[in-house]
Amino acid sequence: MRARGGKLMAEPDFEAQLTRMFAQAPSFPDAALFNAEVMAKLDRGWAMRRMFIAVAGTGAGLIGAFQIFGSRFSNELAQLSREGSHGLETEINGGWAKLTALLSTPSSAEAVWLAAGLAVVALAFAVTRLVEDF
Repeated sequence: MRARGGKLMAEPDFEAQLTRMFAQAPSFPDAALFNAEVMAKLDRGWAMRRMFIAVAGTGAGLIGAFQIFGSRFSNELAQLSREGSHGLETEINGGWAKLTALLSTPSSAEAVWLAAGLAVVALAFAVTRLVEDF
């Protein structure tokens, strides 16, 4: 069938059939198995990412904590070891006094509370992820 201008026009029934065929994706017999395999791969990928993030966060937190406490306590421990003639009780009391002084210093107390707050947030994140998985 020719339209004006010499172009061919498609039959309306054939055009409707083509539209229907392309609108519906073909169904394969193993579609459910394929879907399950893809979802398992995606879930495994997310589990690995979550695990990597948890390990990296824990490592970074430990490094940060060691740096904070190491910088403050290294001098104090060196001083305590130099004063080895004191008794054990004197050293424990001196260490406790230094720890109390450390926590009473505003910048040190902020660092300790910040580390504790971040630990609580990380724990809450881990608990919510575990609840989501179950």
